[in-house]
Amino acid sequence: MPQNRTLTVDYNGESTEVLYVVGTQLSINVYRTAPSEAEFFSVVYSDNVKCNVPCGDILPLKDHPVLVLSMSCASAEQGEGKVTINMLNNQIMRLTFADLLLTAVEISLDVDADQDGKVEKNNPNKASWKWGPDGFGAILLVNCDCDSGKRPDNQKTYIGTLEDLKDMAQMVLRTAGPKKLPEGYSLKLHMSAHDAEAAQVFTNRFSKDQDGDYPLILASGKLSREISFTEEMTFNVSGLKFADKDFAGLVRIHVSLLQQGSPETAIFTDTVQFKMTPWIMTPNVQDPLKVYICRTPDNKNFIDGMTTLVQKVGCELEIIENEINRGDRWTQDEMEFGYIDAPYQSFPVVFNSPRERELDNFPYNCLMGPDFGYVTFKPPRDEVNSLESFGNLEVSPPVTVNGKKYPLGRIVHGGAFPFQTDGRNMSSPTRNFLSAQVVQEPVVLFTDWLYVGHVDEFLSFVPTKDIKGFRLLLASPHAAYKLLQRLQKEGHGQARFFEGQLVSLNVWLL
Repeated sequence: MPQNRTLTVDYNGESTEVLYVVGTQLSINVYRTAPSEAEFFSVVYSDNVKCNVPCGDILPLKDHPVLVLSMSCASAEQGEGKVTINMLNNQIMRLTFADLLLTAVEISLDVDADQDGKVEKNNPNKASWKWGPDGFGAILLVNCDCDSGKRPDNQKTYIGTLEDLKDMAQMVLRTAGPKKLPEGYSLKLHMSAHDAEAAQVFTNRFSKDQDGDYPLILASGKLSREISFTEEMTFNVSGLKFADKDFAGLVRIHVSLLQQGSPETAIFTDTVQFKMTPWIMTPNVQDPLKVYICRTPDNKNFIDGMTTLVQKVGCELEIIENEINRGDRWTQDEMEFGYIDAPYQSFPVVFNSPRERELDNFPYNCLMGPDFGYVTFKPPRDEVNSLESFGNLEVSPPVTVNGKKYPLGRIVHGGAFPFQTDGRNMSSPTRNFLSAQVVQEPVVLFTDWLYVGHVDEFLSFVPTKDIKGFRLLLASPHAAYKLLQRLQKEGHGQARFFEGQLVSLNVWLL
């Protein structure tokens, strides 16, 4: 539905310049300011103006008529559209009139709402979002890699390298009409303080007093910027944070045509919306690309065996040396891999656990870089326990649950038994983040019965070559107990498993 602007006119026999935006409606209550002695009116307008009453007809004022004016295309010069409203007495004699000189402009703020990599003009879905294969809406990548310097790009207020532009969504302002706006009007780009915490906007240099080739024009503390009325201007939008409990991942940016006054009045606003791309975790049934293991003083045989296995599989092996891991061998507990994806860019993102052990700095210092993102949370210390480690974070292969499809799988992590008040759970910041990503709706399993409490202690997905493509392996304490009972009956009750070594006994059920 087009935006409707109401205009009040003075019947003083003078001309008034009016700025009109193509695609809107201009409404005039003819009766409201009519002279008391007027009983009829007529409207005369140029061919480039459309009106809801016939041109030149004599019409009564008693029905409180409202004119609805529009123009179909932008004006080449100011005042191209002409409308005259005549006030007539009961003898059909003109008492006075109002002349309107209409200048039509086109203003369109655009994004890639159909997700094909191109910024189309005036897509009807540019200010909305819908999930799913038939969904729509512009996608904004969280700019959490590091193309320059030592900090992730979403913590910077500048563009350090042109490579960083590839991680940003394009937004285009398209205008048409006279070379400049009439006196008393301005164009302003703006966003709310809440949205400015999640995104910032850069553009090409457009004024001599601006530092840098890609100046920052919208950000926290810079919520609006007046811009020139030009034919086309391209902006680069950088995403700053993922969706979370208090942030649905939606960012709205507006362009408004303002008329000077006290206060300044927005006579037209166009809005676009971005949806922050979710962090998507990858299941372990996918073919491995790279294996990370830690070297410690006591695991040479393990390193040798993994080296042989990785070479056989044909993927890459990275050994985290002892001076980096500082004796912490649990890479599975420290980090989890995922990725983010938009039509214009995609890259892996490592999620660093809040466990804060010796490996804590490895993801930030050694993995984050160009086209390799990083995300973490620092929950309150009293919420961090062993369930915070990412051995307690898995994801299923694609599944369908009660008719609902999860093409990217479902996240699985452990916690306390429902309604248990003193049990262990992942910290609320971590759980809130995982839930807010939506596409891999988490499933919480009861793991607090275990000493460490990780889901990977009794659950694993393995690939198969059948139609389903995977199986879920579950460790069975009951089966393990029966095995020990049988060994006892067979006379091995005093035997020790792997004497002198710390091991765990798992019996897996397929």
